Amino acid sequence: MMVSFAACKKDNYLTDGGLAQERTPYSTYDYLKSHKYQYFDTVIMMIDHYNLKDTVNKSGTFFAFTDFSVNMLMGTLQVSSLDSLYANVTSKLLTQYMFGDSNLTLANATTASIAHANWANSADALSAIKKTEGSYGVYLANLAPNYSYYTLQYVKVNGVIDGSQNAPPGDMADLAIPCQTSGIKTSSGTTLHVLANNAPLNKL
Repeated sequence: MMVSFAACKKDNYLTDGGLAQERTPYSTYDYLKSHKYQYFDTVIMMIDHYNLKDTVNKSGTFFAFTDFSVNMLMGTLQVSSLDSLYANVTSKLLTQYMFGDSNLTLANATTASIAHANWANSADALSAIKKTEGSYGVYLANLAPNYSYYTLQYVKVNGVIDGSQNAPPGDMADLAIPCQTSGIKTSSGTTLHVLANNAPLNKL
């Protein structure tokens, strides 16, 4: 929590418990491209490679991943160049995190995973959205109140949603990935969320 609070003071982009600036005059693509610390430089190169600029801007909701996640995927695939990465993945690596619905927000999420169709349209990229509760304490002179907060999560559904009735035996656990930032409204109409830097990408 202290890291998050420190980040808030340095830059409005990283938030905890709310957004300093919910709306941006930039399109979704330009917002990512102009990020102060260049967290999306490689992501932008991938978007350009697959000619997805318009798709990104037209998405209702986009759970963007950072260059850190791309680097992790390259390490997993044991490739050292973008050309080698492109030989191992498709544009669906990006579109699985895009949705037509712009109302996939923290305010509308529940603590139970709710399935939503993404733009990858692949049986290997089933997804859901949920929120998870966290808490932190504030230590004062005579008391230590505890406060709760919620974090939006993108869920990679493996088989069926965890807890579903009549789930098949051996169904794999779903992978819930928290957002480090949520609820940015871009000028192109997208609700933009940013996944945690250590988000493992689903190779497609």
